[in-house]
Amino acid sequence: MTTAPTPDEIRRALWENRSAPGGLLRNARGEELVAAAEATGDRDLLRAALFGLIQAYEYSTERGKMMVPFARLMREWDDDPSAFDAHDTHTFHWLFKWVSSGMLTLPEMPLATMEKWLAEMERRYRTAGHSERAVRQAEFELADHVGDGPRAATAFAAWIAAERDTMANCHACELNDQGMYRMDLGDDESALATWAPVLDGTSSCMEEPHRVLAHSLLPLVRTGRADDARAHHLRGYRMAKGNESLLASIGKHIEFCALTGNEARGLEILAEHAAHLDNEGNPWTRLELCGGTLVLLRRLLALGLAEAPAVPYAGRPHTVGELHDALDAVTASLAAAFDRRNGTDTVSSWLRHRLEAAPLTDRLPLGVGTAHPLAAARPAPAAGTAADATGTGAADDVAALVARARELRATGHPGATALWERAGAVLERTGEEPDRVLAVELAEHRALTAARAGAGDARARFEEVAAGYRAVGDENRAALNDLRIVYAALDAGAAPDEVFRLLDAADAAAGALGDGLPHRTRRIATAALTRAKLAVVLAPDGDDEGHEQAHARFDEALTAFAERYASAADVADLVAEAEQIRADQAWQSGFPDAADALYASAAHRTTEAGRPWDAAEPLARRAQLRMALGRPDEAEEFARAALGAGEGLIEGERLGRIRLTLAEAVLAQDGREAEGAEHALEAAHWFDEAGQADGPGAYARLTLAQAYAGAGRAAEAAEVLESALPALTGHGEDTAVRARDTLARCLRDLGDHRGAAEQYLLAADVAKGWDDDRPHAQAATLAAESLAAAGMDDEAGAAYRRAIDLWRAVGEAVPVARALRSLAWLQVRRGEWGAARDLMDEAFAAVADGDAPALLLERARTWTQTAELLLDGVEADDGDAEDGEVPSDDGVPSDGGAGGQAAGGEPAAGVRRDALALLDRADAAFAALGAAALEERVRCAVRAAWTESELDLATEAAGRVRSLMAEISASGDDPDGTLHSRLERTLEHLTS
Repeated sequence: MTTAPTPDEIRRALWENRSAPGGLLRNARGEELVAAAEATGDRDLLRAALFGLIQAYEYSTERGKMMVPFARLMREWDDDPSAFDAHDTHTFHWLFKWVSSGMLTLPEMPLATMEKWLAEMERRYRTAGHSERAVRQAEFELADHVGDGPRAATAFAAWIAAERDTMANCHACELNDQGMYRMDLGDDESALATWAPVLDGTSSCMEEPHRVLAHSLLPLVRTGRADDARAHHLRGYRMAKGNESLLASIGKHIEFCALTGNEARGLEILAEHAAHLDNEGNPWTRLELCGGTLVLLRRLLALGLAEAPAVPYAGRPHTVGELHDALDAVTASLAAAFDRRNGTDTVSSWLRHRLEAAPLTDRLPLGVGTAHPLAAARPAPAAGTAADATGTGAADDVAALVARARELRATGHPGATALWERAGAVLERTGEEPDRVLAVELAEHRALTAARAGAGDARARFEEVAAGYRAVGDENRAALNDLRIVYAALDAGAAPDEVFRLLDAADAAAGALGDGLPHRTRRIATAALTRAKLAVVLAPDGDDEGHEQAHARFDEALTAFAERYASAADVADLVAEAEQIRADQAWQSGFPDAADALYASAAHRTTEAGRPWDAAEPLARRAQLRMALGRPDEAEEFARAALGAGEGLIEGERLGRIRLTLAEAVLAQDGREAEGAEHALEAAHWFDEAGQADGPGAYARLTLAQAYAGAGRAAEAAEVLESALPALTGHGEDTAVRARDTLARCLRDLGDHRGAAEQYLLAADVAKGWDDDRPHAQAATLAAESLAAAGMDDEAGAAYRRAIDLWRAVGEAVPVARALRSLAWLQVRRGEWGAARDLMDEAFAAVADGDAPALLLERARTWTQTAELLLDGVEADDGDAEDGEVPSDDGVPSDGGAGGQAAGGEPAAGVRRDALALLDRADAAFAALGAAALEERVRCAVRAAWTESELDLATEAAGRVRSLMAEISASGDDPDGTLHSRLERTLEHLTS
């Protein structure tokens, strides 16, 4: 038989439930506790339980349920208002607002009932002496919801004009609603201005800026502030995800993704919250979430993705089309129910307007990766679309498109690719049959596209194209495709004999071209360069000397090729390619100057030949070389030149690499994190478009996250990095550790110390097998600090001991001492003062020997912190100390411990004298270190002076402070006077 809980047990359970995550489980527990409290007959306890249940309902999808427990509270109040203390009285009146807004979310709640409730709220607020501000806001919300514009405007003005008092909503929540009203009136700029104090952190609460960040997304895009919209999405979604009371905000994030070309991201967000699509607890919240989801689904249908998988709904998987139809019916029914209640079509009109919204932009890169299959299925824009390269605005004029494509192809211009694509699309749409020549040209374009994608039939395609060109009498292009057959066979794994046989045939075909053909020299030169490259690629493996000889012969062949064709204008790009290959070899062989000269020559050669797009690659290599040499300013210069040469012309993967190099060069220069983030974002975007999201794209996201983190944008950095982490952990151990370390630092900045500790521990596990144990030790130390900050003292202690052992193994005394001191303060937090003192002694022993400034500094810090430990122990014995945090490993703690015996129970005066002796030693050491340790010396001197004062040595204490003040004034090491002012205040207190 189960024993009924006691009142004390119920109170404890109420406290625990108050801090539990919002949701149905918390609500159910709250209902149980109300029943248990009622069974005790304790009316105070029942009121506490009712308050707790209402709060649980408010921050869940069951807001509508709060009316029942609040009605019970009203009966309690009407029976005996004197039973409510001041806090409960305030809370009781505050809840009228929650109930008022909650009624709006239930279509079954009659309009007349809501009007009656509004009047009741106004009467009770007036009786209690409260301002009408909250009442007028409630009236505005009702009028605005039902579409009564004149009444809404009047109530809004009265709300704004009324005095703010203790019943007014928090400032952040008010600004949220005021901005929403202005946005709904079509004034995005006014809405954003209203929200500014919330968005900049001036005003906040437990649900703000979460909601305002979501509301601001579309207005920011509409007003041209895409960068801010991206930032608000990354930061805001991180704050809102998984929170039942913020499902409406989740719907807005999904809608934002749908209207900015980020449909795959939208589906991933939906997948994380799909279980709420059929939750009937709060009809209005469901309408908001399903409405945002429908915007996404309609966009996917427009992209032809009706059969793509969406998310489960009602217990089974759904395609995009199926989910759209199901939710379309749900939202239409919900909107109609609200309209019937309201007697207007306001809700249906609002929903229709939302669903009919057109995309705001083709693609707004967000920086986050997505593993959803839709990312590959969505049509992607070409990196080098030649809208300005076509020279014609006749998008559907096949003849014009083909003429321009042939013109650009003749010069090697990358824009020809997009034109062939457009011409083929027009012919397919119109059903027009191309002539024989155009048919072969289009087949050539398709073969090239297939080969770039790694198609297994690329060789067969090129063989068909070569035969097609010969059939129409174009031996020149047939010879070109003979060479493409060679590369396709190589990619398919053909044997060396087979590859060289094909190359011989291609060489012969090029040589057989008539002397009058303009491209004869180019075809012969291409075959010669191909042969030189394949001689190394297909050379049999041998010893190192054989490889060196092979590469020497390769370099000689390339040099001879460049010299032979140096004056041939139509093969400048081939000569540049040979120079670039030679430059790569020189760099790898340890001759950076020779490599740089060859890259420079290649870039100059192609630019002079009127092929600037071909200069992008050697310029990018020059930038990478400069980065490797530690010269980021020069790397930036060459990366920008590469970008100027290739942007809009070269394919996405190459653009991504250039942007990434530019990002790294910029980030290597102080204070340019924001600019570096822009380039890293662009790099990630182009890698994604090139289908390399899990390769270079993930690394670009790591760079982007580090840029955000450096700019103080930890939430954005964490969101980006978490999306890329699965790919990054497979990119090598160095990258995995770097990624986890970056994420952990972001999580620490966000206050998620437990999450940070997890990442540091994972990084430590990766690094533990390395030859150098320093990264392993560093990760273990940071994990320990995070565990301590999370209050996980046992785990923190184990991590510190692991780090101490590792630092000792590599012979690093300074981090050993720091970790020992931190471990000591953990012991203090446990009340184990003796163990803490032993650890301080151990820390001193670690750095006791040696004259290096770093060792002297750690000795001074250890003396200081040991003194702090002794003095805090005295205060603890006196009952004056409070629980404190474990200090950082390089600072002097304050309020460092609580409880326990100080220095084995020695008399207080003796302990203070011992501490003063340690502080004097520390002061001398800090003084010897000069200006670099001046701030720590001042802290030490202040504590020493107070200790002297406690020992009735007031004259000595004042003299100590005056002497240091004079020394600082004479040295000029305190230019802003901060340290001098601190000492001056201390002196005033000592002498008062």
